[in-house]
Amino acid sequence: MPSSEYEPVFRLEGYQPASPLAAAQFDDRIALHDTELNVLAQHHTPDGRQSFFILHDASAVYGPPGDVQLVALHITRDAQARTFTFDSARLPLCALAQSWLIQRHCPAPALSRPDDVGTDPADETTVALEQRFRDHGNHFSIVMSYSGEGYPTQETVVLLEAAGRALPQPYRLLLETTDLRTCTHQLREGAFATADAALAWLEDRSTPMPKPRAVASQQLPVKPADPAPTSGRTR
Repeated sequence: MPSSEYEPVFRLEGYQPASPLAAAQFDDRIALHDTELNVLAQHHTPDGRQSFFILHDASAVYGPPGDVQLVALHITRDAQARTFTFDSARLPLCALAQSWLIQRHCPAPALSRPDDVGTDPADETTVALEQRFRDHGNHFSIVMSYSGEGYPTQETVVLLEAAGRALPQPYRLLLETTDLRTCTHQLREGAFATADAALAWLEDRSTPMPKPRAVASQQLPVKPADPAPTSGRTR
């Protein structure tokens, strides 16, 4: 049994994976790391058929530098067959993990972070950006991310590409800076015409990060796309 209120309880007692593949994937993606997982948010449907989790994987710090530390997990149970299936994704920001679960029909309010878990938004800009990417993060795919470590500040970098490149500046650079002394985090967004331009700014940072230009008719692409696994990292 978990020894901490933050350790996940998956509610799978009496259930078996629905297939050998599901068993192998659950062991590899979830069970292998379960002693290092802590719950940031969770929701269980009243009928007991589905559970949704946002988990922090502390073991990520022992992997490649910049490895993604958050896991979004969706479990579906068949009460008659006593089996379960699941889907999961590793995502670098809590708002993107929330978006991924909302697309799988988790109620958005159920994914709110408890007051005693994690860090608080440092300002209203951060609150607004987190809400926008929570609600519309599925309109972007992840090109790369890097989750930094350190004290007293940590920085997470995420480069997104709009679905179909439908925006005038289809590449969005998100910078989340966490202050561990105040337990707060700040999120900022930059907009770029190309991925190379975004990465060049990230390397240099001698000018202010370009802000998204207002689009009168449409702010988001038409076709949503689930956030994809990271394809690369940069410092």
